Amino acid sequence: MKTLLFVLAFAVAGIVSGCNPKKPAYQNRTMDEWLQILKANTNSPENPLRIAQISYDNKWQTVIVEVPLSYDLLKEYDFFERNGKLGLAIGDRGLSTFCERATNGNCLLGFDENSIYIRLGTNQIRAEFFIWNPLNLDRPLYAEGPIAQLVSSNSIQVNAHVFPTASLDGVVLWADLSVSNATFSIELLDTNGNHIKTISGVTSNGVINERWNLVGDSGKIYPRDAFSPIFRVGISNSLSGTKP
Repeated sequence: MKTLLFVLAFAVAGIVSGCNPKKPAYQNRTMDEWLQILKANTNSPENPLRIAQISYDNKWQTVIVEVPLSYDLLKEYDFFERNGKLGLAIGDRGLSTFCERATNGNCLLGFDENSIYIRLGTNQIRAEFFIWNPLNLDRPLYAEGPIAQLVSSNSIQVNAHVFPTASLDGVVLWADLSVSNATFSIELLDTNGNHIKTISGVTSNGVINERWNLVGDSGKIYPRDAFSPIFRVGISNSLSGTKP
């Protein structure tokens, strides 16, 4: 009878354990523990993935989102690319962003409001944080912050892509626009958000099709996966299509 009770107890314990699987961990820390470590202000009780502020950079025509995670710590643990990724999403769509350090040590995420995922009017935006889990690739660590409201006056939609050239010695910077006649500039940034090169032009068919040989203004050659493009578009001969 005692043996039977032991077997039943063991079985129940196994079922309970299966209903509460252990959270994935990286370097023996769960996502909750990492977020506590990476806070810019470790004494703050607020969610470090909340969007603290949304502003607009008129010079570069980009939206800047501030998240209270420490830029220096994210860089120290290589959570910008190699070991993880901090980004922004609207709905189920991720935005192409670049990261910079705020004067208060927070992380600034910038993106081009011309993104096709940004609608005219109110958009729901949130921060997302992934930590890759090389010991268990099927269980990366993931967290998302609360939703914030982004109000956009953008009237030009840009669907941008980057393709390798046929000769594999460069890339094609391609975008479909929601207007036919437009001026554009494409700023190329490295993985740290530093300027590489700017390509400008005009289109009359609603398509941007520019080739880049991967050579920056300094003469340095960049790998195809080591840069981010920011497309800025305005209506030709008019300021009404640019950002306010």
